[in-house]
Amino acid sequence: MTSAPAARASMDAGRALPPPVLVVSIVSSYLLALHPGTLPRDATTTAVVTSGFAAVGAVVGMLLSRRASRRRPHPDTQTRRVVFGAGVLIAAGGAGLSVWWQSLIRAAVGAPPVGPDWWVAATVAPAAAVAAIVLIPRVTAVIAASAVALAAGLLAPADAGADRGQPSPRTIVVSEFGTLLRGELAAPEFDHPAERLVRSWMHSGGLAARAVIVAVPTGSGWVDQAAVAGFVDRFDGDVRILTLPYADVPSWKAFISDDAAATESSITLVRELAKVLANRPAGDRPRLVLYGQSLGAVGADAARVWLEDHHPSLLAETVLTAPPAGTVAQASRTPRIVVANRSDPVVRWSLGSLWRPPAYPDDTVLGGRRVPEVPWLPVVGFLQSSVDLLAALDGPTAVGHRYGTEQARPVSGLPR
Repeated sequence: MTSAPAARASMDAGRALPPPVLVVSIVSSYLLALHPGTLPRDATTTAVVTSGFAAVGAVVGMLLSRRASRRRPHPDTQTRRVVFGAGVLIAAGGAGLSVWWQSLIRAAVGAPPVGPDWWVAATVAPAAAVAAIVLIPRVTAVIAASAVALAAGLLAPADAGADRGQPSPRTIVVSEFGTLLRGELAAPEFDHPAERLVRSWMHSGGLAARAVIVAVPTGSGWVDQAAVAGFVDRFDGDVRILTLPYADVPSWKAFISDDAAATESSITLVRELAKVLANRPAGDRPRLVLYGQSLGAVGADAARVWLEDHHPSLLAETVLTAPPAGTVAQASRTPRIVVANRSDPVVRWSLGSLWRPPAYPDDTVLGGRRVPEVPWLPVVGFLQSSVDLLAALDGPTAVGHRYGTEQARPVSGLPR
């Protein structure tokens, strides 16, 4: 028979366990953090995401449990024990499934397998964050506020990785076979730079070339050299590639602040080209191809629409690589191909994906490494795509937002 002191000690231990509402909130948030994306995550990112989600769950759970305690009596000891035990088992199972899924993704993209540091990041880090919030909430709040302020100061000047180490927007780059003619930085006035770029194209023998590619750059003025190499190879070097920069900032800044510049500059350039090409017989002019990657794809598609409305016979095809979700037309009246890696979060991310699954344009061709995918879930899918954006440029070609010479492939049914 259990003595009174032992029973009292057992009851006190049960009451020391967190309320069921708090356990459910923490475990639910933790499982949301573990819901997989399509790209590998390093230990640091995993620690930040799982700790952040679990911390939010802890704060919400504490608020809910306090509110509930005013309305009804505290849960009995047995209920606390059952809910706490179930929560621990579910969280452990979720962590195990997450490691298994992470291993599948890493194997698919050729990344190293999960190590002990990843296990620690996915389990110890969030547990420590929750313990700190629940046990010493005021001290934790001060530390968290200081960390956020420090991080804001350190991360403010960060730039997009894909834009580094590329030629200046004001230079002209000549490749081994074809020629890439780069106009001067044009924003906010595009007419005169576009005119000068077209004159340079004509003087370089552009009218006699097999093709002319209008490559709309990213916000920093960058054009993917893999695409340039692909077009040069596709047209056996008999090609001219024209690009007119419209800004000199990382693409995400240009996308947020003034994405209209990409469309205005590309339309201005094709309008100047059309003045020259329209005066030549169809069999005596180069093929006109529009190309753009990421934010550049938005500008290239706008130029396509303008040509379809004004000079549809001049446009041979349009090649769009990884346009941000919902930024280009769903269908095209002229030959078009949309190239996207299966693991690229850029083509899936949009505010609309909070409540509906992302939709690809009708002429999308999915390529790149095949990665396992889970069904889309409201809110969760958006959050995980947002996390994947952090590592979108970290992988090799054909993984995430990294593309190769396959961007220059012809639209199906058209001559090479």
